[in-house]
Amino acid sequence: MNQSRRTFLTGTALLPLLAVTPVFADDLLGQQGNAKPQDSTLGGAIKPYLTIGNFADDKHRVFMFLSYNCPYCKETWKGIGEWGKTLPEPFKFVFVPLSMGEHSLDLATRAFYVVRDIAPHKIDTFQQIAFEKATQIRQWQEWVDILQRFVQIPAQAIDTSVRKPETAKRIERARKLAGRYRVTYTPYFGIGGRYATHVGYTNGNYQLLVQLLNALVSEIISADLVN
Repeated sequence: MNQSRRTFLTGTALLPLLAVTPVFADDLLGQQGNAKPQDSTLGGAIKPYLTIGNFADDKHRVFMFLSYNCPYCKETWKGIGEWGKTLPEPFKFVFVPLSMGEHSLDLATRAFYVVRDIAPHKIDTFQQIAFEKATQIRQWQEWVDILQRFVQIPAQAIDTSVRKPETAKRIERARKLAGRYRVTYTPYFGIGGRYATHVGYTNGNYQLLVQLLNALVSEIISADLVN
């Protein structure tokens, strides 16, 4: 592979280490039960992942599934999001908040997609607020007030965005993506319409997780070059 295509394989210093012992494929294959990885194609590198299919519409997407009541998502979303910004074109890193059937998280997910629609450059600002406040908010008007005050989105624009069919479609797509990638808990990652993984495969080591994500993205890039 052209070395210039691999400049994204850096920048893990921002992520917290929740375990200090590296865990590699040979260790993990015997630990995952029926969730054990199905492939061994990464040339002796880390191989703990699931193959979920080959969905063309996700080919150049890396999804981070998160929940606003998940403490590990709260600790890691920003660092992993910064890593996501270094992905080579045409890859795009995408946060996918999940409601888990809880009313407060349903509201936070709706607010996320309003911000994504109107002010996508302020997603990071929203995320910081959501991880602090989402579980405390029980009424949609509270989110309207927060989006006006802290994200500077007018109330009329919020109302228009909520009513858009596209906003509803994005919320529904998030639900379908969770099923497609077999999300069992958060944070969880879907890569390129082909792979899914999570930090359980790396024994809680988020730096090792980023290495794994790098390897899976590289695998897809290599396949693109061949094809």
